[in-house]
Amino acid sequence: MNKIRIAPLAGLLLVMPFLAGGCTLYQNPSACETRMRSELARAAPHDRLKISNVGVGIGGSRVVVEGALQGPAAASEVSAAASGAVAAVRAAPAKTRSRAAALECTFNGDALVSTHWLAPTEMAKPADADADDESTSG
Repeated sequence: MNKIRIAPLAGLLLVMPFLAGGCTLYQNPSACETRMRSELARAAPHDRLKISNVGVGIGGSRVVVEGALQGPAAASEVSAAASGAVAAVRAAPAKTRSRAAALECTFNGDALVSTHWLAPTEMAKPADADADDESTSG
């Protein structure tokens, strides 16, 4: 009688670590996307992010979120398109530009360890650029 009750409990205990590990495959991409959206909201508040792909690797410890930023065209682009005519700028429909955005997140379990921007170029800094800034300022 005791063997019958112990077998399901032992089976459940063996499966639990795999279930917990599998959750990171679902939680980590969501956490990385949330981080990407919050950082972009501060850096480019007028741009809208459209996610196109989320890649998960190494058991959920590495996540890359890819998408496109869609926002208003720069003032110089609008004025160039209007050939300098003020009336043409007012009459022209609002132009938008699209550019790539990608963020790489690394996790230890379900804890976010680091993020690294791959695109857009103004947010993507080489890893050793931060070290160079610190060494030259001191």
